[in-house]
Amino acid sequence: LIQNRALQQPALLKKVSEIDRCLKKVAEGVEQFEDIWQKLHNAANANQKEKYEADLKKEIKKLQRLRDQIKTWVASNEIKDKRQLIENRKLIETQMERFKIVERETKTKAYSKEGLGLAQKVDPAQREKEEVGTWLTNTIDTLNMQVDQFESEVESLSVQTRKKKGDKEKQDRIEELKKFIEKHRHHILMLETILRMLDNDSVQVEAIKKIKDDVEYYLDSSQDPDFEENEFLYDDLDLEDIPSSEQELLMILSSLTQLLSLCLSDSQILTFPSFCSPHPHSDIFPSSTTAPSGPPSAPQPSLSEVSIPPSLGVCPLGPVPLSKDQLYQQAMEEAAWTHMPHPSDSERIRQYLMRNPCPTLPFHHQVPPPHSDTVEFYQRLSTETLFFIFYYLEGTKAQYLAAKALKKQSWRFHTKYMMWFQRHEEPKTITDEFEQGTYIYFDYEKWGQRKKEGFTFEYRYLEDRDLQ
Repeated sequence: LIQNRALQQPALLKKVSEIDRCLKKVAEGVEQFEDIWQKLHNAANANQKEKYEADLKKEIKKLQRLRDQIKTWVASNEIKDKRQLIENRKLIETQMERFKIVERETKTKAYSKEGLGLAQKVDPAQREKEEVGTWLTNTIDTLNMQVDQFESEVESLSVQTRKKKGDKEKQDRIEELKKFIEKHRHHILMLETILRMLDNDSVQVEAIKKIKDDVEYYLDSSQDPDFEENEFLYDDLDLEDIPSSEQELLMILSSLTQLLSLCLSDSQILTFPSFCSPHPHSDIFPSSTTAPSGPPSAPQPSLSEVSIPPSLGVCPLGPVPLSKDQLYQQAMEEAAWTHMPHPSDSERIRQYLMRNPCPTLPFHHQVPPPHSDTVEFYQRLSTETLFFIFYYLEGTKAQYLAAKALKKQSWRFHTKYMMWFQRHEEPKTITDEFEQGTYIYFDYEKWGQRKKEGFTFEYRYLEDRDLQ
């Protein structure tokens, strides 16, 4: 990887051995990642999947650290042939993409609306848009990481040049790094703008895919001596309109600020409507600051207008258009006024009594059994009934009473596995942090009690709140 003439130096020999060790770790890490990946997809139940996913996350973290080290070597000028390093970096990034898929599948619940509609709703255009958005995000992250590396190298070289002045080679390197930083920040700004336009559907996915090869070429080869940059890379995407419109908005806001200061200096009053206030005729400013009495005032301007005194000799700018967020907020506030709370909302609902009760058979109860909302009543129910109430009447008083009854029967709730556990025998090991032994647990997925030997119950997952 490094020129043969430089191999005699001990420092470079050390770097060669470090690179070899790193590449070997990458190969082992990818192999381990593939092994855990296969186990994850062959897992029989949710607990195994959760365990393998945690192992997969640990492995991808190791690979990411190796990727950061490889990126540092790729950015170094001492290494000439970087093909093997770039291949290993791309190999790690492939595993990172696979892990993102696992995370996305885990976050989508099996019985949620998203999970049930996932197989039916497959939009190729949306998928393509998400892939391009992910590529843009990853590219921006990579450029930001390279900028951080350049800045740290500039800082290191600056300290060295202060100690040893007149080192032209290091000064040239600093200037070169500053140019790289400037170019990188320009590309970061452009790509962030493209990402926002993609989210707003103001740019076509095909137009972004056309520049993908050039951007990746810049990302991989921008530091090569024979690199030629495409100066017209973003011309077809019409990105020049966005900064200019922002600049115009800033000019309008600055001019409005100047006009406001002039009006206040001339003791003129600027009035704004209070569309949120229930008293539309209330004064905004105190009575001590009101203007002298005169003819009846004209109607108040709209929310986006400012009254400008004619004595200033300035043409009014007209209404400033409201943003989407402001329009949405205004619509929500108007809708809230139509659903005002009433005192009756806080009153207790009375039990319904029929005017003309119909005779029914004695075994068909019309009202709940007496004392059915007590723990004593729930303790007389079967254990399976209590589990059914707990899992299927979520958020009700019945769930609370079922949990209380289960606790009185020596069942304990595990907050990680969301299952109820009961000691089958005295634990073999008891510490301040956990206990280990044989347990009976209720599997709500297969709906039955199971026996688990050698289980470690960590106390941090024990739901130990007192149920009053």
